[in-house]
Amino acid sequence: MIRQLTINNIALIDHLDIEFQEGLTVLSGETGSGKSIIIDSLAFVLGDRADKTLIKYGQDYAEVTALFEVDPHSAVLSKLDEYGYGNDCEILIYRKMSTSGKNEIRIQGKTTTQAILKEVCAELVDIFGQGQHLALLNEKNQLSVLDAFCDFGGIDIQLKTELYPQLTAINKELKSFGGSDAERERLLDILKYQIDEIVATDLSEEEEDELLSMHKRMVNVEKISTALNQTVALLQGEQGASAQVSQSVNLLRSISNLEDGADELSERLLSVRLEIDDVADQLDSVLSATDFSPAEVDKMEGRLEKIRQLKRKYGGSVADVLKFLESAQKQYDNLLNSSERIEQLNAEKRKVVTQMYKLAQKKSAMRRDTAQKLAAQIMQELNDLGMRGTNFTVQFNDEPSYDEYSASPSADGFDKVEFLMSANVGEPLKPLSKVISGGEMSRFMLAVKNITALAEKIPTMVFDEIDTGISGNMAQMVANKLANVSTNKNDGYQCVVITHLPQIAAMADVNLYIRKYEKDGRTYTAVDVLTDYEQRAREVSRLMGSVGEHAIVNAKELLDWSANYKNNLKK
Repeated sequence: MIRQLTINNIALIDHLDIEFQEGLTVLSGETGSGKSIIIDSLAFVLGDRADKTLIKYGQDYAEVTALFEVDPHSAVLSKLDEYGYGNDCEILIYRKMSTSGKNEIRIQGKTTTQAILKEVCAELVDIFGQGQHLALLNEKNQLSVLDAFCDFGGIDIQLKTELYPQLTAINKELKSFGGSDAERERLLDILKYQIDEIVATDLSEEEEDELLSMHKRMVNVEKISTALNQTVALLQGEQGASAQVSQSVNLLRSISNLEDGADELSERLLSVRLEIDDVADQLDSVLSATDFSPAEVDKMEGRLEKIRQLKRKYGGSVADVLKFLESAQKQYDNLLNSSERIEQLNAEKRKVVTQMYKLAQKKSAMRRDTAQKLAAQIMQELNDLGMRGTNFTVQFNDEPSYDEYSASPSADGFDKVEFLMSANVGEPLKPLSKVISGGEMSRFMLAVKNITALAEKIPTMVFDEIDTGISGNMAQMVANKLANVSTNKNDGYQCVVITHLPQIAAMADVNLYIRKYEKDGRTYTAVDVLTDYEQRAREVSRLMGSVGEHAIVNAKELLDWSANYKNNLKK
């Protein structure tokens, strides 16, 4: 059970330390004082979604710490041990969220994940909020409620961890072969078109590089042509480099009989002139190549556009397109030669689905048997809550044939259920959503939660305004039921309730009064433990809506009656 809850910087709460006891703890106070914020804080530390809007205005983080004490034989200890958190009967859980998005979760001081936190805390606390009324009216959720009472054991293990993964793998491979014959033919046509389109283009990475280089030259042809023409003129013009070198060669030869080194130098200059002439000839050839015809430009542009189209369709680069081609060819060949493998896979699929169908039948039989027991338990609980004469049953769909099931096999089986109820003797059974009132729904949910908690051995139950739509005698019956389940020492549980009803407040083992106060222009939430009899009487009187001495007298009578009722339960 929960022993302590510490809250920092959540909504109106600056700092709160709340200690919890065994039995029934009731939170009461004026509307808007922060009762539900405390439950939201508990839900947060237990693994609910981190809502940054809960962080107190002006703060950049919020944090909640919860201390639990569990029985040495609790199933949660083996789960903690499995995840490496030891098996101490005192469990410390811490969670922090910040406006920056940085979050922190710890179990027994060790960092953990939200998934593990939720898995562990599911064994510790069950919080019933007002939204669960509507959830239970939805037929899709009613099967989940029923399944919570079923122990499918090895059936679920075989269905969900063995057979269904096998079926998924088979379907995936069949899908790779195109599924049905018609789908396979369509896929073959698509693959053939894609393969032919790429092959016909005769792609190569080298060609693309050459085309891009040519395109670059075409774009800059005027600049290139000007530079080449000017270079040729400088080399071979009348006053160009070649003419100047030739003149230098002649001058050196004229003094060869006078200067010993003149012949050698003239020969070297002659070699330079020949090199200049050769460069000039090559520049003429390059210059000729820059003269692109319109037909050449169109051909080059068309080729580049085709390559761009293929890249858009099949990959970001020519290499990716060629890789796609290789994969498509392989898939095409596999499809052409897939008949034998498809036949083998379909045989395996029939075998797996047959096993699943048989297990689904067993699962359905267990559900139907559990549904009868659950209906009897719920009617007994409702009888205790003043709804005598209520009839309740779980209606199942007809069992599908193998062919019907095989069209859409599921690891959850084939059952669809609907909760039917009649709240009055002589009235026909109708869907829950059609016949149940707000007050009846509150009692119905309390009945379901009582059975769930006892079946799953959840030590702590939290009810956020379970009293919606009830008053008078019905309110007293709900208070009595909460006392019954929270007083039983053998299979009872710790119960935390937010209420506006005096009957439930008077039945509490611990009364917590939630109030707001102002300080330095800010509003805060505080919790007062009402340990004094007079304090409790005043709070019960306030919930009665009465004033004066007679109101206090009535409140004390209700407190005394409740104390006597609980004492009789303990005998």
